[in-house]
Amino acid sequence: MRFFRRQQQARRRSARLVVLYALALAGTVILTAAVLGSLPLMFGFGSPRHSLWWYYLPPAVLVCLLTVALSLHRLRELRRGGEAVAKRLGGERLQLQDGTFAERRLLNVVAETALAAGLPVPPVYLLRRDGSINAFAAGLSPRRAVIGVTQGAIHRLTRDELQAVIAHEFSHIRHGDIRLNLRLSAWLHGLQGIASSGRYFLEGRDDEHYLEYRRNKNVDNHPFDNGIEIIMQTLPLQAFGGLLIVLGSIGSLFAGWLQAAVCREREFLADAAAVQFTRQTAPLIEALCKIARSGSCRLHAAHAPEYAHMMFGRISAGSLAATHPPIIERIRRLDASAARRLAPKLEGADSPVFFPDGHFRFAPGDEAAPVTDQSEASYRHRQATMQARIRRYRPTTPHLPLHADWQAAALDGEHASAALLCLFQIQGLPENTGFNEVQTQRNGFLRRKNTPLTPFVWQQLARLRQHPLLPSTELLEHLLPAFVMQEDAAQQALLDQVRLHFSQQSTSREQTQLWLLLKAYLAPTPQPGRLAHHPAADALIHATTLPPKQLQTAVKAALLLTEPAKTALLRPLSATLAVSQPLLWRYLCVRLDVGAWHFGAADRRG
Repeated sequence: MRFFRRQQQARRRSARLVVLYALALAGTVILTAAVLGSLPLMFGFGSPRHSLWWYYLPPAVLVCLLTVALSLHRLRELRRGGEAVAKRLGGERLQLQDGTFAERRLLNVVAETALAAGLPVPPVYLLRRDGSINAFAAGLSPRRAVIGVTQGAIHRLTRDELQAVIAHEFSHIRHGDIRLNLRLSAWLHGLQGIASSGRYFLEGRDDEHYLEYRRNKNVDNHPFDNGIEIIMQTLPLQAFGGLLIVLGSIGSLFAGWLQAAVCREREFLADAAAVQFTRQTAPLIEALCKIARSGSCRLHAAHAPEYAHMMFGRISAGSLAATHPPIIERIRRLDASAARRLAPKLEGADSPVFFPDGHFRFAPGDEAAPVTDQSEASYRHRQATMQARIRRYRPTTPHLPLHADWQAAALDGEHASAALLCLFQIQGLPENTGFNEVQTQRNGFLRRKNTPLTPFVWQQLARLRQHPLLPSTELLEHLLPAFVMQEDAAQQALLDQVRLHFSQQSTSREQTQLWLLLKAYLAPTPQPGRLAHHPAADALIHATTLPPKQLQTAVKAALLLTEPAKTALLRPLSATLAVSQPLLWRYLCVRLDVGAWHFGAADRRG
């Protein structure tokens, strides 16, 4: 799609609607003042020969003061930070060290998209009780904004689809949509005060504070208060209250429709900006299709309707008063051909379905949640297995005083991938891989289509290169448990990238040994050998001088030996190699599966 043109169209339409909204507010105030000012003349309490401003100015001032006062009061109530909104909707702030795989992926996507949008990384809140697909952005400024995502979104959406949804929310932050909606809502609340005043004259007060006042003061037996209630029930005041309700309701209705129209245009703007940030249209379309097929975007929180305009998907039905356009129309604005193709499939699927209270889990037949649980269990098993394997070769856990970015690399697979690229001194994406480069408009952030490593990995690599570290066994073992907690394709992508780097550039001895050790840890545990001796394995006595290929040949021969034979082969090297070349020593131990306890304190110094 031509996202810049779409954004300009949405901005122009939004500006026109805001002007109409202001005219609706002013027109309602003027109409109300004019009607109230005409009442004395209609009932013969004045003469048109007198100055008319005595009749129209006081009602106009009173109505303006009422509208402005209520609007400012509402604006002060709504000026809460994004965190307050997220908590009111039942959100829980996510931390990298405590998150599951899906939650860590969400945090990485938010950080990646923030760079593309040129905004600071906001706190992320997860609505754990909501199985629907939805998200929101809250906060009056980019530095006070938060991103909220439902549990269903992180489970049901792929990484690209999730990124498209997050990019949509970043557009709301960047273009000030939250601040605009807050002001429109505040002025609409002030305008609704006219009708509220009419209901007061017509029905009296029935709010909780007034009822409590009546109970405490025993108003029923108080002559003054009884007199006030009798006066309020007289026919003139009742008619006056009905007139205010009619005037206020008409203005509020039109203003509400215009506010909803502004929200719909901002949704189109956010969709176009999401394509700009991600440079992909298909993931956003697929995310919208999943929302339509799921049948509901409803949230569990009772206050969710108050924040409907903040959501990615609409949580209530409606036409003129709907804060979100129909999904098929959003798809049509993104890709007209895709909308024609999907229209028969999505016909009737865009109508919100309201489940009974308590039904906020995944829909029947939706296998997303069980699959996610199984994946998380698999990743945790990989982590525990790698940690146990490391403890076999490293009896003690060293203290590593690392920078915060390097510490984070031990908590997440994508962070760990970036750290490994930094250890191998890979500068960035290779120029001859044939990937199609696309550069965003902000911060020179590069994204290449079809690259198996995510842009977040390259983003973190740039940060880690500001704090480079030398390869070491402790640092590699610090990263490995997190590195294995990701998909096999992501692990293989990093290995392919390092292998390509080795084929194109000359590397140091430490990098070569680090590469061998990394492959040894990722390889399956070798089966026990049956030979007591193998001639080719004797070459390991000169392991420090062997070229990499001859070293690997000698190791393959040593794999055929029994465990006592392996221990006897490595024992002469343990006194010197463990100290002089710890990477090479750890590689031999891991590849031959010989535990550190076989060599005592000599290995502990490595």
